[in-house]
Amino acid sequence: MDKPWVEEKKLKEFILQNRSYNLFENKDNTVELRFSPEMPEAQAHLPNGQPVEHIMKGIKENGKIYFLSFKTVSSIGETETQLEGEDDPIMLWLQFI
Repeated sequence: MDKPWVEEKKLKEFILQNRSYNLFENKDNTVELRFSPEMPEAQAHLPNGQPVEHIMKGIKENGKIYFLSFKTVSSIGETETQLEGEDDPIMLWLQFI
């Protein structure tokens, strides 16, 4: 599958270390990774000083999670991007997990 991905085991270990991340797993092998930036450097960029939630939707397959879309929900509205290709720039952070 030509989508950004991460090993399921590595992502779950990362989530245990970073409590602002939550992984929701569905019976049909789809997943949602939800998180809100909590780092001090991110706080200065929040719209209207209000929290932002990121929602990444994906699918589990052969020990990997492939991400299909990236959604941001904030006080100024919602944006959603369909992810294109394994090296989609939105998902570069996955390389550090």
